[in-house]
Amino acid sequence: MLKNLKSLFIVEETTEEKKETPKQAKAEKEVSQKNVEETSNVSPKTYTNTDTSGGVDGKIIEKLLGAIEKNNLEGFDYLEFKKAIKALEKMPMDEATKFRSTFATASTLGVTLDKLVASTGHYISILENENTTFLKAFEGQLTSNVGDKEKEITQFDAIIKEKSEQIKKLTEEITRHQTQIEELKKTVAESKSKIDKTRNDFKVSYLHLRSQLEQDVEKMKQYLK
Repeated sequence: MLKNLKSLFIVEETTEEKKETPKQAKAEKEVSQKNVEETSNVSPKTYTNTDTSGGVDGKIIEKLLGAIEKNNLEGFDYLEFKKAIKALEKMPMDEATKFRSTFATASTLGVTLDKLVASTGHYISILENENTTFLKAFEGQLTSNVGDKEKEITQFDAIIKEKSEQIKKLTEEITRHQTQIEELKKTVAESKSKIDKTRNDFKVSYLHLRSQLEQDVEKMKQYLK
């Protein structure tokens, strides 16, 4: 039933369209091989699929049609009308004629335009319910897979900012300490130089006086015998 229902809304590729001639297969294989050879010396790259344009998904269609099937109304309604039109697809008629012909037959069963439109609205409401359910589930997935990750990103950004500030502060402190070290080295050098000069001055002065005293001793011994 679901497969038949799906055929009313999705035109699937025919077997003929799916067939591939040996010549086509060979040509595609040669092109593929050429591409491989051309890219064999190129470093592999990782690509992220960012195409979010969307498209008709077979599994989603089946799920939605499954909901419609479960809520199929009794009697001849929109779905039966759609099937009847589908049965005429190979007939040499334009669309308007197909609709009128099908409706004429349905009218003999007591079907009116209002009933058809109302039953169509019923199935639209089924789709709306499925859409609402999907959106709720989607929001949950978005929060779980995206929202929470975005919160983590924000947290890491804050941590990085905090640590960057710490690094900046430490760098400034290191620069300040390096300046202090240079100033201390200069002070030490100056102090050492003064101490060395004072020591040398003392030594020279000491030796000068001692030499005078020793000379006087020698003179006294010489002159005062």
